[in-house]
Amino acid sequence: MTAGFIEARGGRRYASGWPGRVIVRGQSEARRHLASLDPTHVLSLKAPGLSYLGPRDLAPDRHLVLEFDDVDDPASLAAPTREHVAAARGFADGLPADARLLIHGLQGVSRAPAMAIGLLAGLLPPNEAAAAVRACCSQPPSPNRLLVALFDEELGLSGTLMEACDTRFVPGSGTLRRRGAQASTNFAFDMLKGCEAAVDEAP
Repeated sequence: MTAGFIEARGGRRYASGWPGRVIVRGQSEARRHLASLDPTHVLSLKAPGLSYLGPRDLAPDRHLVLEFDDVDDPASLAAPTREHVAAARGFADGLPADARLLIHGLQGVSRAPAMAIGLLAGLLPPNEAAAAVRACCSQPPSPNRLLVALFDEELGLSGTLMEACDTRFVPGSGTLRRRGAQASTNFAFDMLKGCEAAVDEAP
């Protein structure tokens, strides 16, 4: 069994009623297991110049592809920008209440978890958004810090989303940091509506 879609159950929703129901996977998983995962919408993150090998044949209004590299320096060529964040938030604003959003990058470890955190942070407090993302990932996440920072700025969170990720994740390690009492949060996982997906992840 692998983690399935989680839903932020804080009462807030995006413009068309979407409650933040997400799952995060790598490109290969997303393509091979699309039928089993059964998303209604897909948000694909790919590097410019590389072939797209993710899910195909999706209706244009159900599939958003954003192109940027997995880099932390905003001066880097093809770094994520506020335009990418705005496009993702605009896509989320149009998702219906019953939408199940699959977010994937190349491996599902850096850009895709950061995107999930950013979209959840539109509905949940920063600590809760950061805490929630692990439940919808199939790999231990190490969220892209630049993308998180862009969401932090876009949402007017004054650095608290970055702080939440720095507290919870060890940069670049792909593992969760063990958190002390000072980093505690009131996040309750019963706020998430989990839907376990029986997916064979073998190559």
